[in-house]
Amino acid sequence: MRILMLAHRLPYPPTTGDRVRAFHVAQALAGRHQLTLACPLDGRRELAAVRELRTLVPDLECTVLPSLRRQASALAALAGGLPLSVRYFTSRALAARIRQRAVAERFDVTYVSSSSMAQYAPPGVPLVMDFVDVDSEKFARYGRETQPPMRWIYRLEAERLRRYERAVAARARVSVFVTSAEAALFRTIAPDATTAVVPNGVNPEYFRPMWYRASGVPTIVFTGALDYFPNVDAVRYFSDAILPLIRRQVPRARFLIVGRRPHRLVRALRRPGSIEVAADVPDVRPYLAQGHVAVVPLRIARGIQNKVLEAMAMGLPVVALPGPAQGIEARIGAEWFVEDGPEAFAARVVHLLAAPTERMRVGRQARQLVEEQYAWRQILPRIETLVAAAARVEHEHHAVAAHGSIETNGDGARTPGVHHA
Repeated sequence: MRILMLAHRLPYPPTTGDRVRAFHVAQALAGRHQLTLACPLDGRRELAAVRELRTLVPDLECTVLPSLRRQASALAALAGGLPLSVRYFTSRALAARIRQRAVAERFDVTYVSSSSMAQYAPPGVPLVMDFVDVDSEKFARYGRETQPPMRWIYRLEAERLRRYERAVAARARVSVFVTSAEAALFRTIAPDATTAVVPNGVNPEYFRPMWYRASGVPTIVFTGALDYFPNVDAVRYFSDAILPLIRRQVPRARFLIVGRRPHRLVRALRRPGSIEVAADVPDVRPYLAQGHVAVVPLRIARGIQNKVLEAMAMGLPVVALPGPAQGIEARIGAEWFVEDGPEAFAARVVHLLAAPTERMRVGRQARQLVEEQYAWRQILPRIETLVAAAARVEHEHHAVAAHGSIETNGDGARTPGVHHA
């Protein structure tokens, strides 16, 4: 198949949640098909990463979209009707290049990773839309959790994005989500949408247990992009409401926060001997290896958290709030723990810090879970099957039309357009 893949960020290196899924999908499709991957770049600093990615995905179409231009486009969208998060990723140069390639290559199918990139999908080419999560609901939640003026902006974005998602789904052959809950929620927005569930995954060969490297100090670890609002809120909540309760029982306990681009509010959490922030590390594994317990105290969460799968693959017991627990089918008490409220969360962490045998038992079972259900090698064929089915339906439709038959479901063949400025 000739496949066009559209990603909202360069999926390399695959070190953050929004890049990991796209990277593994691109690598898998490029290994078995003719794949063209198109995406905007955050800046010229990503050109070295483009060269590295070309060794795995040779056909790349990338355009530098500077941060200031993105922000200006998003602000200008306030006066228009498009979602800000769509205009943020708009590049006339990239759009022109994709149009040229679509005419020359005659793609069999387009796979879009993140709804903001659906604006580039060539008309007349079958579309597989990987929404991952319902982003409009995420912004609606932001609108409930923040103060004006951002509350008004987030609410406006949620409304616009909901309309946009509905229009994109009307065009797509199938809309993909990482959990059944996200798919069901989306069907309340777009009742006629055809949905499929393909979870996130992890590479268990890369993330392997390193129990021998655990710190001599009781260590609680959190990983994630530290400029992302839900993660910023999570580490602040844990530091303020949960960690003090833990340290009453385990005075030497330290909280290790690991991730890229820490927001100033995250950097301000640093406390000698209590809270450490490891910023912009090239590899999170040595830091996860130091941990005795991984925590996921996200109060705002959608879909499947990669940080959970990575910690499980490393053999760490995970303690999560109910929100991030909705996306992973794991047995509570056997493969991880879900606790609601600071007191219960802190008590569970304290218990695990004092129980090495239980930590090992839960960590081993969590590792087995990801090997059996969440390894990318098991998940990626599902994506390929959906992509192939979308291309095949279009091919069969054209074959029937060529023979003059009308014995087909016309609704299944129509691809209503999504028009953008």
